[in-house]
Amino acid sequence: MYRIAILSDIHGNIYALNAVLKDIKEKAVDFIFCLGDMIGIGPFSTEVLDALFELKNIQMITGNHDELVLAVLRNEPYPESRINVTPHHEWIAEQLKPNHITKLEKLPRILNPTFYGQNFHLIHYPINPSLYNAHISKDPFDLTGKPSAKNFLNLNGLSDFSLICFGHDHDKYHFVSNNKTFYNSGSLGCYNEPYARYGIIDIDKNGFHIMQQYIPYELDVYIGELRKINFPRKEVVLQIYI
Repeated sequence: MYRIAILSDIHGNIYALNAVLKDIKEKAVDFIFCLGDMIGIGPFSTEVLDALFELKNIQMITGNHDELVLAVLRNEPYPESRINVTPHHEWIAEQLKPNHITKLEKLPRILNPTFYGQNFHLIHYPINPSLYNAHISKDPFDLTGKPSAKNFLNLNGLSDFSLICFGHDHDKYHFVSNNKTFYNSGSLGCYNEPYARYGIIDIDKNGFHIMQQYIPYELDVYIGELRKINFPRKEVVLQIYI
């Protein structure tokens, strides 16, 4: 049997991430998969990346915030839909260490691991194959629509997969469509209750079993730290938690 952990949308919340990583150690997880948006929104992106990149049993993919910060650093096109977020991403970009940037640039957008002959599709948000290489300025993750069996049924390229794990939408989703399981554990770091969310999946030759996790952490301490730091869109961020 394999036990994997699914993390997504940490969004610079090191307090929530630390609680999850401690729990993962206690639950004997074999592999960790992080589905993007490690940075942005919360101000502790540097600390989050330090914690993730030092892990030996993790694979990561990029989300829209990760790619938008990289676009800022490269002076590449930025989507008009998020133009009001530009100062925030510029601020995040200034905080990153050179090795963070180098490692982020090497991350893929998609992972397709196989366990016991079962093919999984891990992506920040399900999209059509024609968008797999689309630049983030084209908003590829925003074109599918809200998570639903109806919207995902129209996607191509998923016929070989029994489980599709995603993030991007910060709510939790777990449903079956066309004999495929779609799972989003919910944002780990953007949640207005004192819990960090992630998923554990046990896999054996007979299939897989998803277990949603809610790990208590000191949300009030995190909010207190947010109030102390000056960064662009601070008031918008605070409204997520209070």
